[in-house]
Amino acid sequence: MRQHYCLGYSLSTNPSWWVYDAEGIPLCRVCEACKHEKLARYHPEILRGYHRHEVDEPIDEYWMKV
Repeated sequence: MRQHYCLGYSLSTNPSWWVYDAEGIPLCRVCEACKHEKLARYHPEILRGYHRHEVDEPIDEYWMKV
């Protein structure tokens, strides 16, 4: 069983797994006890994915041509 840092940064041996963002990038290791607290640090869009039209920020003109 793999150890991971749980609530309060204490080392835990609870069954745990990796959580990935919408692009498949590993974010953190969680268990049932710490899952909600750890994932609350991320914007929901990071976990579910998003489209360009949902983001309210300018896009570099270079990427518009690619």
